Amino acid sequence: MGWMLLMRPVTPPDIVKFEFIRTVGAASGMLAAWGEAGIEKVRLSLYLDFVFLILYCQTISLGCRLVASLNAGVFANAGLLFSRLIWIAGACDLVENIALLLTLQKVNGTLLELAFWMAGIKFVWVGITILFVMVGAGAGVSRVFLTGRP
Repeated sequence: MGWMLLMRPVTPPDIVKFEFIRTVGAASGMLAAWGEAGIEKVRLSLYLDFVFLILYCQTISLGCRLVASLNAGVFANAGLLFSRLIWIAGACDLVENIALLLTLQKVNGTLLELAFWMAGIKFVWVGITILFVMVGAGAGVSRVFLTGRP
């Protein structure tokens, strides 16, 4: 949470829209609207995101391991699996950031398409994993309260 607050001043409000732009014209228009100062903020935001992706993947991974420790059977096994698979989202974020940084230098349709798909996979995978942590933690805590055993 603290990292997100640190990044907020350097992250334009429409950065997510930029991640999902698929056309050269739309990207060029957005970059022109931002101007040089805005582009520098985006560049800094993308560089900071290289650190942020490690932090959010590790945090979610720990949440998955917590779910594994609170549960048995399928939830426990899934927690261990999800704790590793969340790094797929991190890898997608890494590729997306590189594609967007290169796009800031020269708008390229292939890089925009790559960033679009990597952002989509990242957001879907993070969402699925966070949903798993919420459901799994709820099930685990309920089990502990109902049985009285950790």
